[in-house]
Amino acid sequence: MDSMPDVENQELPESWAYDLLLYGNEHIIRGSDTGTLVALGGIAVQALRGKGLPHQQFGCGVLLASVLFCALVHFAVGGASVGRARTILRRARESRGHRLFRQTNQVVAWIATAIQIALLVLGIILILKESPPGFFQKYLLPLF
Repeated sequence: MDSMPDVENQELPESWAYDLLLYGNEHIIRGSDTGTLVALGGIAVQALRGKGLPHQQFGCGVLLASVLFCALVHFAVGGASVGRARTILRRARESRGHRLFRQTNQVVAWIATAIQIALLVLGIILILKESPPGFFQKYLLPLF
């Protein structure tokens, strides 16, 4: 049972569509931006400590990669939102291509958000640990 009204078969107020788009996308972007702040905070902690161990430097790199995923979230959510809002404003029926583009952007945003969270956790763990974790010693330390 779906609690959302069927947009195709029912006339909805224009403001409802705006509110729905803004609300959902705002929270995705807030979460992603908060992750970026955490990443930059972790990098700042590492910089205050001075030259760190290899696993801590690798953790900084992982945190910087998470910031790139934040940008990807913003572009994907923005693309989906702008396309949907244009369709609503024109009072046009959403074409199959536009719907596929919007849905793809939303999926990309969710995947990028999940990867960003994983990178944040990994990066913070690597930076805060005084000694390298076991997996780092076994697989990554020989690369440095």
